[in-house]
Amino acid sequence: MELSKKTKAALWWQRLKGKAHSSNQTLSLSNQGQSPGRFLIILPEQSIESDLARRFVQSMRNALGPIAVNQMRIIGPAHIGNLLDLSDFHDFILYGDKDLNRWNLPGKELIWACQRIQVDAVLDLNQSFAPVSATLCQTVTAKLKIGFFSEDGESYYNIMVKRKGEELAESGFKEIFQILGI
Repeated sequence: MELSKKTKAALWWQRLKGKAHSSNQTLSLSNQGQSPGRFLIILPEQSIESDLARRFVQSMRNALGPIAVNQMRIIGPAHIGNLLDLSDFHDFILYGDKDLNRWNLPGKELIWACQRIQVDAVLDLNQSFAPVSATLCQTVTAKLKIGFFSEDGESYYNIMVKRKGEELAESGFKEIFQILGI
């Protein structure tokens, strides 16, 4: 998907302003270091990816056990969130078109809500670059930010996962679980 010049300019401005939200602390993913304990999952913006997102959220919840509802935060478009069963989760934010500004990026209220989120790792489930999700990822203060590989993603994610094989999306999700040690 080609981004408009207006959106590219708005993303550039957001990246420039968002440098204060990047964390200088490191997070070790070894047995000797501190592993992530609290997660923010950014749901995909495309409805065709909702089934994969549902399976990923369910798998992660099963892997973390009964305390998963307190460790996982979810944010995403309302039309995707309504397709998933989020009734068990205490902390989720679903946004709509009215929460976006004139450049189709997160508005002030949504940015403010994301700045208050305290997590160790952000997982963006968009298979391709999504400006709204990337901006939300940048806004949240976290040591570890994982997204799928894209040319534009370098400024937003610490780790970018490449998909490979026939089951492109599922291979990427398996790699995310391996990175997190789940």
